[in-house]
This record gives sequence, C-alpha cells and structure tokens, in this order.
Amino acid sequence: RVGGGARAGAGSASFEMGPKPVLLNNPAGWSNVSRFTALALAKLANLERKVERSSASALGRALRRVEHRHLREAFTTLHRHSSLDTFMHARGQAEDMLQKLHCLVHSFDVEVDNLVENIVQSTLEEDDTASTYGRAAA
Repeated sequence: RVGGGARAGAGSASFEMGPKPVLLNNPAGWSNVSRFTALALAKLANLERKVERSSASALGRALRRVEHRHLREAFTTLHRHSSLDTFMHARGQAEDMLQKLHCLVHSFDVEVDNLVENIVQSTLEEDDTASTYGRAAA
C-alpha cells in the first residue's frame, strides 16, 4: 500500500485512517495519476506565466517611473540652464550698453571742456581787445 494505509498492528480495514491509496496495478489508477499530474502541471505553468507577467509589468512600471523622473529632472535642469543663459546674455548686453554710455559721456565731457575752453578764451581775448581799444580811445 502506498501512503497512509492501515496502522501497524491493526489488521482490520475498519481502523484505516487517512486517504485511500492510489492503486497503480490497473489502468484506471495510472490514468488518474497522469490526469492529476497533467492538471497540477498546467496549473503550475499557469501560475508561472501569471507571476512572470506580473513581474514583467511591475518591472515595466518601475522603469517607466524612473524614466519619467529622469525626464522631469532633465527638463528642470534645462530650464534652470536656459534661465541662467538668458540672465548671462542680458547681463552681458547691459554691461556693453553701460560701457558705450560711459564712452559717450567721456567723449561729451572732452568736447564740452574744449568748447568751454574756447568760449572762455574768446571771451578773454574780446575783453583784452576791448580794454586795449578802450585805453587807446581814452
């Protein structure tokens, strides 16, 4: 007998406990065993496919989340660098304009200084000429 037959010392069938053994000495017993084995293996294969699919989909979801996070970080970095580049460009333009304005003010000061010097000189010369004519006439 296979698996859980009668207890030792109890010769009667009425004292048998547990499942009845599978009798493999006839074709129906082998048929039952092979059918049970086929069903168990099919169920096992089904479960393996289900676990594989769920594992693959979980891995896919995790990879998608990582990809989205990397993409979000890349856009944030791109935006930050774009803003920094725009700021640096605007700052460069402002510094160029200030330099040009400084040169313009400096050249205007030199021109005005020369003009004022010429006016003062001509006024002094006119005063000297007027004084000289005024003394000669007197």
